[in-house]
Amino acid sequence: SARSGAHWIPNGAHVLEPACGSGNMIAALLELGHDPRLIAGVEIDDLWATHARVRFSNRVHIVTGDFLASGEFATAAFEVVLMNPPFEDNLHVAFIERALQLAPRVIGVFPSSVEYSQERDRNLWAKKAYVARRARIPYRVKYGGAFSASFDSEALDIRRREHARAPAEVLNVQEEVWTW
Repeated sequence: SARSGAHWIPNGAHVLEPACGSGNMIAALLELGHDPRLIAGVEIDDLWATHARVRFSNRVHIVTGDFLASGEFATAAFEVVLMNPPFEDNLHVAFIERALQLAPRVIGVFPSSVEYSQERDRNLWAKKAYVARRARIPYRVKYGGAFSASFDSEALDIRRREHARAPAEVLNVQEEVWTW
């Protein structure tokens, strides 16, 4: 659970996991005692979505669909979106932006460069989101298939920006280093 940031989510929170795949982050929540009725997942690949439904004996609401295009959860009241989104074509930024439309808080595993990325992401950090907590993951996470790259990674607790960006904002980020 520490590998996903799931332990940062208070018990009783209504949580969504987009791109849930087989549901490893959902499993982390359940291991921590979260109520399965307060957890939902969405997965674009029907085979993975079916696998997650079976894995959790239909106790967790799993939807087959495109998180970025679906209106499935538009009226839901999520407190947190927990994610390990796809990174190709800068999709992780689109996932963060969509998640912040659905919940005031996003917790996820990201390449460590996500906060310090190119100009294309400046709008996200300056106008839509800020990092409240960061944990360095002590191993390089491998993303994708057998020949994909691995990245230095971190877990981030991202909050919806309600105020203008402050010059000293980065000094207020809680820093952690996970070991195992």
